[in-house]
Amino acid sequence: MSFGALSIAAVCTLLAACREPVGGGPEVLAEACTVTEPTRVVAAPPGFVADPAVWYGLEVLGDHLLFTFDRFDAPDRVYWRFDRCTGELAPFPALAPGLHNPHAITTADGLVVYANDAIGRPYILGRLDGDEDHEARPVPGLPESLDGAASAGVNPAPFHLFYERHPSERGAYAAGIGGATTTWYRHDGDPDVPAVALGEFVLVRGIAGEFGQYHVLYDDGELHRLDILTGDSELLLAGVRHFQPLAEQNKVVWQELGDDLVETIYVHDFATGDDLAIAVNDFAQQSWLRDPEQGDLGGVRVSDHGDLVAQPGPDRVLVRVVRTTDAESFAIPEHIRFIGFAGEQIILLTEDDPERVLVLWDPVGGGVREWYRGADVTVALRRVDGDQVEYFQGDPGDSDTGTLWRVDLSTGERERLLVRTTWNPLELADGRYFIAFDRQVLLGPPLSGSAYVAEFTRDLKLVDPGTSLYTAIADDVTAYALLPDVGVAYLAPQGPAPGVWIHPLPLKQ
Repeated sequence: MSFGALSIAAVCTLLAACREPVGGGPEVLAEACTVTEPTRVVAAPPGFVADPAVWYGLEVLGDHLLFTFDRFDAPDRVYWRFDRCTGELAPFPALAPGLHNPHAITTADGLVVYANDAIGRPYILGRLDGDEDHEARPVPGLPESLDGAASAGVNPAPFHLFYERHPSERGAYAAGIGGATTTWYRHDGDPDVPAVALGEFVLVRGIAGEFGQYHVLYDDGELHRLDILTGDSELLLAGVRHFQPLAEQNKVVWQELGDDLVETIYVHDFATGDDLAIAVNDFAQQSWLRDPEQGDLGGVRVSDHGDLVAQPGPDRVLVRVVRTTDAESFAIPEHIRFIGFAGEQIILLTEDDPERVLVLWDPVGGGVREWYRGADVTVALRRVDGDQVEYFQGDPGDSDTGTLWRVDLSTGERERLLVRTTWNPLELADGRYFIAFDRQVLLGPPLSGSAYVAEFTRDLKLVDPGTSLYTAIADDVTAYALLPDVGVAYLAPQGPAPGVWIHPLPLKQ
């Protein structure tokens, strides 16, 4: 959320909520490495009274919880570090007032924490559980201008990647058009060692199944394989306008850097060095965000297993669908718009007035099957399992909440699984769902001088689709995070027992 040039003083005036930190500290009530029932592990400080318009932060970093009972802009704000497996609670002074959005990388010496200040400048806070004095320091070797987006949680990598964006009015995501580029920097967690510049790229894609490995495209059309761990870069192809990796196939779909009018698209096999022509982009000059009415025109879409490539044309009407192994193309059904892949099937919009109709098309097996017919609202396909389809249907005028449906495509039978849900309910191992409903938008911590995190108070619920029974975990929660081995941790500032809670959930592993 961007609040322009609002000063902290102006924000305080608007919210009428700036206040000094509470005297005293929170109290440990229980260890929580393993819990079998809802447990308040840390109680709020004595005398704490929550302001309903204030966000109180909590982050989960491994076995540690970082949290505060002070507003983010309080001059004497204190963050606390709680080891949920030992019960140790202590202030975390490195996350001093003025620093925000703590997150960590995983090094050989343990978790190393980073944060940003109010203008977006990154800081390194040192080891999370180290005995040394914690002192935040700016990450050395970085330029002043960096992307304001913050990371979250724990990155399993032993490095932090920072991004310096170079915008352009001529588009993006393709070589040779004078488009936007991004410079990558890697920092390895040592406050005395500067970050290393890895290169300036127009497009970057991670290589499936290979940790720290990326395909990167330079503006001159060179496609490289970049190893973030070592910094090594290997030239793979030259003359590349755009590319898209195929999932775990050691292949890549790439468009030639040609005359910018009509350019051929190939599948390149790195094992053999062969190129297979599969399509032609004859709307190149409209591509790569250069036509404001055409959005992401120019790229291809790849099926989950990489066996099929779909080429959307202007207005997202499919131009071609082709198999990546032999360039066999498939007759495309009549449709209004290509929506995307669902596994190896394709979602198409086939009618839009008076009702919307969405279908699944199987190019290889043949057949078009309707799975949604109804109002023009937000609809998101969540799962396809044979003849069973599960989708979210938003409420009219509200895309954040709606209904979860299951449809049997062989019979047309529809079953309403959840009568009220968000678009992303979490299915648990016992068949219930965990849902976090947004309740009230709050001003969160800054990402840069003009951008702030949009936070919410949320109501956490459990629902049994068999009985349609909704059970409240907690209301007016300002922050929560899943603990893979336990359930959910959350900070509940309201009610008779404010503090940090852990609620066990049977999460799917």
